[in-house]
Amino acid sequence: MGMKPKIPKPPPVDTELMDKRAEEERKLDEERRKSLAIARTGRAGTILTGGEGLTEEASVGKTILGGSSGNTY
Repeated sequence: MGMKPKIPKPPPVDTELMDKRAEEERKLDEERRKSLAIARTGRAGTILTGGEGLTEEASVGKTILGGSSGNTY
């Protein structure tokens, strides 16, 4: 009966690939969170006035057709 053959040790694990994958997953998760936050706001993010409406006075007056709005009569 013979001796058992020696099994060589496996090479050390290269963590560079695992680090790259973890970084990609982190970036993807961050993008996913950003898109969900944007989706949550929906149309509310486009409304520029509050519940009280506009607070400044409207600029109304006659203007010359084709002229600038600065010329009021």
